[in-house]
Amino acid sequence: MAEIKVYTIKETAEILKTDQQTVLSEIEKGNINAFKIVGDWRVTQQSIEDFISGGGSEAGSIKTASKRLSGIKISESAPFQYTWPSGYTEEYPSAYEGTVDKDDFHSEVKVGIGDRKAAGMERKRVTVFLNGRPTVEFAGADDFDKSNLVASVITLPNKKRLKPYQPIPKEYQSFDVRRYDSVVKGPRAATAMAVIAKIDDIETIVAHAVNRAIYRDEND
Repeated sequence: MAEIKVYTIKETAEILKTDQQTVLSEIEKGNINAFKIVGDWRVTQQSIEDFISGGGSEAGSIKTASKRLSGIKISESAPFQYTWPSGYTEEYPSAYEGTVDKDDFHSEVKVGIGDRKAAGMERKRVTVFLNGRPTVEFAGADDFDKSNLVASVITLPNKKRLKPYQPIPKEYQSFDVRRYDSVVKGPRAATAMAVIAKIDDIETIVAHAVNRAIYRDEND
């Protein structure tokens, strides 16, 4: 077996001619694949080469949601409520509805936007329903009033969350993917990777739900 070269954050920063905080930031954004040993990050030579050949951090800044779902037809709709299995009834003062088609996938879609407490504070909440089933939820970023960003954790076909050191699935490579707790901080904020989107970018929000539904169907 060929020797695998592994570096600390300090060594990685020296190789890339930058500082350690920048390297940690790129790991959080998913631009550099890394793994932990007893709480300390490690980066392989291959991860560094992939980061460089992929265009570095600039690659993440030009990702776009355009044309992900050419078959989406959605428009603003009336406010609605949804009662969760726990008995809690959630209000969605802003809403969208329509249909979505992607390859062999077809679904009625409804998007509800409201407010709910999460990670220690009241946040914007976006829920996407496909064929009446809640499929993904987004929570508002800590600086939502300024950024209008919301985040939703990526769950893989094996029902496990995408971890920072794992490669981003091809279905998500055109999305803005970062660590969830890099935008939603506070108690119990997930450390997994998440889709980040503007709250009015309904196409990206729905596209994430479609990916989740397809993953779920493949696993059933």
